[in-house]
Amino acid sequence: MRRPFDWYGVVTIALLVPRFLQAQTPPATPAAAPHPCEVQSGPTKAVCRAGYDALVSVLPVASLGAGGGNPGIGSAAGGRGFGDISVTLRATYLRTVLPSTAFDGTTDTVPAARRLPVAVPSVEVRFGLLRKTLPMGAATVDFLGSMIGVPKSATDYVRYSSDIRTLEGLALGFGYGVRIGVAPNGPLPTVSLNVGRHDFPKFTVGDLGAGSQFAYTVAVSAINARLMLGRRFSGFELSAGAGADLIKGNYSLVYRDQATKLPVPRADSSQSAMRIVTVMNAAFPIGFLRLSFEGGFQVGKDDKLATVFEAHNPKSGRFFGGVGLGFKL
Repeated sequence: MRRPFDWYGVVTIALLVPRFLQAQTPPATPAAAPHPCEVQSGPTKAVCRAGYDALVSVLPVASLGAGGGNPGIGSAAGGRGFGDISVTLRATYLRTVLPSTAFDGTTDTVPAARRLPVAVPSVEVRFGLLRKTLPMGAATVDFLGSMIGVPKSATDYVRYSSDIRTLEGLALGFGYGVRIGVAPNGPLPTVSLNVGRHDFPKFTVGDLGAGSQFAYTVAVSAINARLMLGRRFSGFELSAGAGADLIKGNYSLVYRDQATKLPVPRADSSQSAMRIVTVMNAAFPIGFLRLSFEGGFQVGKDDKLATVFEAHNPKSGRFFGGVGLGFKL
């Protein structure tokens, strides 16, 4: 006997096939949001891009000043157990070039305004949380804390905001993190993973009331990760490592319309960046003190900036140095 045609099955398949094909089709990649300066034209657009690109290029500088290379300068090792405390007075040094905020967009290159040495003093504290003896050696966990103090009067080109924490003329920034270390038995080096967060006090570059064509205010914070190796020798200790900084800047930017000479409404947003950092330390005991030296390199990255800056290539890396004097409590 001939079976009746299954209309119900055909309709079901017809309804399910489009849904199946839709599920197999990858979603369209959303179009990238246009740059905020694309709404402008001519010299005003060039000034706008210079302001945005200048604040992007300053993020790695502030991050490096706040966090340095080795979170515990002079050593990769952890403490001797709970309550083991060390204090270090530290200074990090690097150089950068600040572009001129008087740029009016009529030339192809933004002039350099200041070759700025950046010296950031800080106080670091390491507090031992745990030391566990293992068959292969010892595992340690330490809390790391830091406070930087940047002299507010160091340069008149950079101004610090009135709402930041200060102490005796110093603009303060704070950091914290953890060091997890393993000290193997025998000749193998000590290994530690260091993860923390460091903040640089909010600052302003440029002043529309003093002739600038753009000005920005930015507060920079960074998540810092370092993998450090170290070994003690007779009379000194060497340590080296590398890691990454995940940087975020919350900013406000304002610039002048070059046709009307009036300020464009302020733009408030955030910008992110990432940099690879390599570092090497040497430390020498001097009685109950410990003198440490640091040298390192922050690897550059192409952030696809449209602006050309005089004497400053944002894609280039930068060397930095540091010195620390520490003691145990």
